[in-house]
Amino acid sequence: MSKRYINIAITGLNIQDSVELKNQLCNIIQNNLIIQWKKASDINLDCLFIHETFFNTDGIQNLLSKTNFPWLKISKNTQLSGKVQDNTLYLPLEKENELHHWLNQHIINKSPDSQTNDEVQAQSHSTEQTLQIEQPHHFNERFFKQMLTDLPKNKLHLYDNQGSIAIIDIENNSVWSNPNRLQPTTDLSFKYDLASTSDLVKVDRTESVILQDWLWNLFWNSPEFYQICPEDGHYRIHFWPKPINKSQRKKIFKLSACFIQGAKISKIAEQQNIPIHFIRQFIAANIAINNISKINIWDTHYTPPEVHETQADNSFIQSFIGKLRKKFGF
Repeated sequence: MSKRYINIAITGLNIQDSVELKNQLCNIIQNNLIIQWKKASDINLDCLFIHETFFNTDGIQNLLSKTNFPWLKISKNTQLSGKVQDNTLYLPLEKENELHHWLNQHIINKSPDSQTNDEVQAQSHSTEQTLQIEQPHHFNERFFKQMLTDLPKNKLHLYDNQGSIAIIDIENNSVWSNPNRLQPTTDLSFKYDLASTSDLVKVDRTESVILQDWLWNLFWNSPEFYQICPEDGHYRIHFWPKPINKSQRKKIFKLSACFIQGAKISKIAEQQNIPIHFIRQFIAANIAINNISKINIWDTHYTPPEVHETQADNSFIQSFIGKLRKKFGF
């Protein structure tokens, strides 16, 4: 059975909250539907998430009065974190149970037979667009290897269709980011070039950060880049990444503990009950910083503890995570 496509818009959130919500939606929906990210004005929109500040604006109210797709207001309230009440989703999203239930009720389990002819035609049009997006692109291991190792040790300017992202100094392993992009994220329009004098004035050079850590988080927080990772394969990472996103650290550290030993994507998804999409995003971020190698099927791989082993033996991954937290002060 082929998957259905769903057009979702997220409006009015800051970059960090928007990226976090996108990642959570991908984790919940990925086995059932293929998500296409749209603007709120898109005529084929299937679902809308909008910050409460903008909900009562004339444009949004006019849109909702003419459509019948499901929507949620987004509000911040630590006491109601993760709750869905009165069509409002409360951030931070530490637990996704209620959002998962809402998506099951309003999107995932919606019968395709209930769609109108117009909806089916719109979905078909969207499918064609998505198939174009899913076609092979120029991002691969060679692209990032050339960016970080093959070019002369000069400063590079990273940018995309939204403008300047950062200047990276490969020789000194440092980054100066664009202060107007507080939560670095990008998309498939990402490019790089040798930095010019005019590029240098666009970034804040008063404080630099470690290149590999920053670059990993840039691509981890860029949902479209999961596509640069194959659907399956055997990989080994060389060192543990340092995720900024606190809500996802546990899963990321768990994946790091597996792939530092060598692992197969589909096998880890099954053993650890982690969505394939989440793992592909993890692998993609490591590809982007040259922190990964393909391995053969006969090479050493992560092996989960046997069921009959002691509780201490079964806590292998948790032990890795605990040591990492102490080492890096998490």
